[in-house]
Formats: sequence, C-alpha cells, structure tokens
Amino acid sequence: MNDSDDDTDPVAAAREEVIEALERSAEVYGLNRSYGRLYGTLFFENAPVSLDELVEESGYAKSTVSTAMKTMERLHLVHRRSLPGEGKKAFYEAETDFWHVVQEFLRREVQREIDLMSRALESAETKLEDADSERAEEDLERIRSLKKTYDRSQTLVNLLTGRSTDRLADLIDRLR
Repeated sequence: MNDSDDDTDPVAAAREEVIEALERSAEVYGLNRSYGRLYGTLFFENAPVSLDELVEESGYAKSTVSTAMKTMERLHLVHRRSLPGEGKKAFYEAETDFWHVVQEFLRREVQREIDLMSRALESAETKLEDADSERAEEDLERIRSLKKTYDRSQTLVNLLTGRSTDRLADLIDRLR
C-alpha cells in the first residue's frame, strides 16, 4: 500500500470536512451536533430530501431527525417541501443564503424581544414620571437609558433586515 490518498474521494472528503465543521458550529449555537450533520447533508443535495432518506443517510432515529427538521425549519435553516405525486410525504432542503437566515432571526426573535422590552420600559417610564421620590428619579434615568439602547437596537434591526448584503456592504464601505 502506498502513502498516497488515491483511494480517498476528494469530493467526499471535502464534504465531510464541511459537515464536521457544521456539527461543531451547531454546538456553538447550543444545538445538538446532529443538527449540523443533517443540515450539512441537505446543504450538499441538489434536490429536496425526504425525512426517511435523511434517517437512512444519517443513521439517526426518525424522532431525532424529525425534531431537528422542525427546529431548523423554525430557525429558517431548512425548508419543508411537498413534491408532486408524493402525497403528504415531507421533503427538506437547506437554506443556503445565510444572510436570509440572519435576517429572519432578527425579524422574528430579536424583534420579539425589542417589542417586549419596549412595551415594559414605556409602561415603567409612565409610572415613574408620576412618582415623586429620589429612587423613582434614579430608576427613571436607568429606564430611559435602557430605552435608548432598545430604540437604537430597533434602528439597527430595521437597517439589517431591510437591505441585501450587497447594499449593506456598500453602505459599510462608504462609512469607512
């Protein structure tokens, strides 16, 4: 046997390297490594893949794959598809535009927090404006400061979700 890698398929090796990195990346974001492997499998596919095919390909239990697909669909990492002639059978494909994933996360998750906090801060500010104590004044100052942070966050979310990566890159270049 020689020392060369003639027996190793370079395409399979490159794909596996990326899939292993996606497994580690999933852990960074608090997800199970299986999510990274399943996403990576879909990432390299040219057509939607059925849940059963993902189970067979990955070796994971159907419940694991199903849970992962539901979570990744909620995170906009994968899309569920129906194919003509396949009945209700679910097929999945990877979202390959990561900027879209980031924008959807900002629109849904971050926006929800901004809305929640803004309502609470507005209400607290109103209550404290009517109070007459040193403690109320201190708290009002802190709340107004935090409110400014959330107002700026809203501006940033609007900016980031309302533009393409190319337009944002142009904007950043002009700011430099």
